Amino acid sequence: MLFSFCSTQAQDKILQEVKYKRKKHIETNDEKIKTFAPGMKVLSIDSTLMQQYTLQNLANLLAQQVPVFIKSYGINSIATLNFRGASSAQSQVYWNGIPLNNAALGMTDISLLNVNSFDKINVVYGSSSALLGSGNVGGALLLENASPSFDSLHKFSNKIATEIGSFASYKLSLQSNYSSKRWQINARIMSQSAQNNFDYTDLNGKEQKMANAYLSGVNTLLNSTYKINNSTSLNIAGWYQYYNRQIPPALFEVSSNKQQKDESLRLLLHWQKQKNTTEHYYIKTAFIQDKTHYSDSQISLSSINVSYQYYQEVGWKKVLNQHHQLLLFLPINISWTKPDGDSATRYQNKIALAVAYKYQALQERLQISISSRFEKINTQVILLPGLNASYQLCSFLELRANVQRSYRAPTLNEWYYKPGGNINLKPEQGWNEDAGYHLKLNIAKHLELNHDLSAFNRLINDWILWFGGSIWTPHNIAQVQSRGIESINNLVWQTGRWQFHLGINTSFILATTRASDIPNDGSIGKQIPYTPRYNGQGNIGLGYKKIYINYNHTYTGYRFTTTDESQYIAPYQTGNLHIAYSYSLRKKVLMCSLQCNNIWNEKYEVVNLRPMPQHNWGLGLGLTF
Repeated sequence: MLFSFCSTQAQDKILQEVKYKRKKHIETNDEKIKTFAPGMKVLSIDSTLMQQYTLQNLANLLAQQVPVFIKSYGINSIATLNFRGASSAQSQVYWNGIPLNNAALGMTDISLLNVNSFDKINVVYGSSSALLGSGNVGGALLLENASPSFDSLHKFSNKIATEIGSFASYKLSLQSNYSSKRWQINARIMSQSAQNNFDYTDLNGKEQKMANAYLSGVNTLLNSTYKINNSTSLNIAGWYQYYNRQIPPALFEVSSNKQQKDESLRLLLHWQKQKNTTEHYYIKTAFIQDKTHYSDSQISLSSINVSYQYYQEVGWKKVLNQHHQLLLFLPINISWTKPDGDSATRYQNKIALAVAYKYQALQERLQISISSRFEKINTQVILLPGLNASYQLCSFLELRANVQRSYRAPTLNEWYYKPGGNINLKPEQGWNEDAGYHLKLNIAKHLELNHDLSAFNRLINDWILWFGGSIWTPHNIAQVQSRGIESINNLVWQTGRWQFHLGINTSFILATTRASDIPNDGSIGKQIPYTPRYNGQGNIGLGYKKIYINYNHTYTGYRFTTTDESQYIAPYQTGNLHIAYSYSLRKKVLMCSLQCNNIWNEKYEVVNLRPMPQHNWGLGLGLTF
């Protein structure tokens, strides 16, 4: 694992010729992570990868390129994050600093998030509760739109992209950008549809064609910024999504008439003032509505769940001098829903006061950040401290370490869902420690090696798990310890118009039950369900002039489906090929691409009895003008 490589680092922007330039700093606008997390492991997805996956969802990009396990329940079904053995509710997703996790479920379906809705994607490993809030136990996904760029000349730029693919898949994306001396307006819209009628093998070994698997959806985002003066700006953003998904049968079902409609509206108002080079003020206000309509005509079931979030944050950052920086912020998060069969509206209120301090010395080689958050969740008051640091030992080697307290209050559904909610649930809490190093070597004139290794340990008490018979109920049943090693590196060779890169991600995770409240359940010392011990991705790519070819290979190890390791799903491997060609004519750029997924026709399941598609392809065409 020490000699593994990866190609997911930061890059300036999409160039007409593919360039694998690397930056050491984090590509994010979030000051909490950019400035006050020097000892945390943060992975910036480079713009080449974002271009490669521009018409795909985040679940595909992360599963193929990033050392994090994506738990996918099959085509048209939910896909969630699993950071270092953490549950989906312990992994947070943020959009421009606003939490996106469903207020009732406590998780985000990343299969509904399109890559081309964002300009920057960062993955934060480990707990960062002091900075990002309670609930951030395993890690976080930061999704951002680019900072505004004003121009005294009125400038327009547009981009159109389309893709056709296997299983009657069609996608169309339009993007337009306008900038002037005072305004920048960016509008994006994407629509897609697919039959998803792929072949699979049933439990009797008979070839079948997937039925009840139609998908249609639309995603729109409008982002506008007004420059009030040279130091002050006001940003208004609106993001609307609607997806209609038929849910195909699992292998134990003869047929399925299930259907789910997901609708989300997210509104954001962001005011900021840069008083001078040393002082920054900001106010963020957001409103989020998530609506899910699930139906099954076979059993005459129709269920509508609507949840709401109001989020506000006021912050002040001050550069005291060249050695000291301070951040003070006050976040408020109010969530509410009215569960089916419940006469009352249920609330969860989070109000916090947080402070972060950064000290740097030895010409910035040493950076230490101390942060603390006092958070009140309904009537419970908690303290979430954190400490992280980095040290540039020499020109090519940097060390880092991070210690954080972790805490997650039960979600609204875990408390109040009818039937099955448990009002007596206790919060999950514990500590997270991780450390690592980053090695950057210029091996030869045109050859560069980046090697990053991390080791981590996390112990969580009162782990929440749903179980039962006809009615499932959440219980605090266990103490779970997660520890392991991750390696993320890349080898890049570039000369003239030739570029070559080699990359492999590896992760080894032991997430085991240390104590259980269920007598003789056989889980002590066993891997928790759906956490693979071994996971990895490899990339080998070649670029010449305006042609780019990349082969990606993924490996996912055994996933146990029971707490006593008595049942499991076999490991699987997939191969994925991407070919791109760009042609420039004056100020226009034409991009052609071919994406082939699962080219070795692997038959596999990520979740038990939920078959995934075999080989499939997508042919894309894009024009920037």
